[in-house]
Amino acid sequence: MGQKKSSLELKRDLTGVASNLERTAGEISRLAERIKDVNVVEILHLMNQLYKDADKLKAYVDEVKTGRIVRGKAE
Repeated sequence: MGQKKSSLELKRDLTGVASNLERTAGEISRLAERIKDVNVVEILHLMNQLYKDADKLKAYVDEVKTGRIVRGKAE
């Protein structure tokens, strides 16, 4: 049985947010390279957190695909 539209939208939204987080981490890296006296450890920590959050969202996408997470219609 195919996924309902609302679950497909959820999957698309989660995937989009995960991509945005990864893109933001890359932008932070590029910006940090241009800043003098930047705290590299803190920048890496922030980037790592963004990548971890993106991975969580991707795991949720997998759960939507398998039907473990389903978005129903709003009541």
